[in-house]
Amino acid sequence: MIGDPSNQRFTTSQLQAEIQRWQEQFVLDTKCLVDVDTDSIVAGTRSYDLPTDILDTVRVAVNGIKLERTSKYDLDVLNNQDWSSFTGTPTKYYIDLDPNNKKIIFDRTPQSGDAGTNNLIQEYIKLPPALSSDSDVPLDGHTLLGAYHDAIAYGAAASLLNIQPDQAALVMAGQYEKKYMKSVDHCIENFKNLGNPSPINIYRGRNPSNLGR
Repeated sequence: MIGDPSNQRFTTSQLQAEIQRWQEQFVLDTKCLVDVDTDSIVAGTRSYDLPTDILDTVRVAVNGIKLERTSKYDLDVLNNQDWSSFTGTPTKYYIDLDPNNKKIIFDRTPQSGDAGTNNLIQEYIKLPPALSSDSDVPLDGHTLLGAYHDAIAYGAAASLLNIQPDQAALVMAGQYEKKYMKSVDHCIENFKNLGNPSPINIYRGRNPSNLGR
């Protein structure tokens, strides 16, 4: 796609890094990889570890009740006082994605009536595993996502071509960007329709001309 079959302009490591980056970007753009993690609420504990492979949170529930996502700033504005000492059943949460301290933190400290086994449910967008060998399958090997593997290549190729000095490379990069976005839109629509009672049509093969058919 980038006209560099002998790796003269880009090293294998550079290509690998771009492919991995665009695999993660595709998951973020489409929310196509979702997983569920459970934890046990402990009385007196308001912060819990996030899954190690999390990209973003979709839904959080405690004892079957969905919690509202917020931020520390909004909690400060809403309460207009030190809310860190509040106790009771959580109603809101915020996310701390510090690489060294990934936590989900409640707006109040749970009590004995909130405690339970595996009663904290976190539905989240999952970081796809690294592609480190030729046998690795993109997008966590998800069967329904096989048709979208080319989208990763489109994104990576566009990024690499955008740093080339010639106009032809920039034009080609623009075409790949459009193909990437078309794949994103198609994936979002297909997965949105998975919850519909009528069957969906996943396009066959990897030919981009099949997109949207």
